[in-house]
Amino acid sequence: MRTTITRVFTFDSAHSLPEHEGECRRIHGHTYRLEVTLSGPVQQLGPSQGMVMDFARFADEVDRLVVHRLDHQYLNEILDFAPTAEALAAWTFSTLTESGLSVTSVRLWETPTSYAEVTE
Repeated sequence: MRTTITRVFTFDSAHSLPEHEGECRRIHGHTYRLEVTLSGPVQQLGPSQGMVMDFARFADEVDRLVVHRLDHQYLNEILDFAPTAEALAAWTFSTLTESGLSVTSVRLWETPTSYAEVTE
């Protein structure tokens, strides 16, 4: 049996897409909604018994590795790639996976009606 858990985060950032032919080439901002899903076995013993991972620890890790790095930033100045929703979702997936989290999907909402999703 596979069990997944998901946490939702929000952060505000600005970016521009200088190569884009539409309005997004100008500096603008978004309130991003980030959904991160982990999977793994339900722990049978210890302080995390009955859990895949403690939700508080899950939130702390995502905040430390992603949200605090991106929140209230001009993304073009801190990232070495064009900060599209797709690229940010992929970067988030890689960053969290490299830290040892068992990420199965990252969904990044750029607007209330538009998101990019990266899965394993």
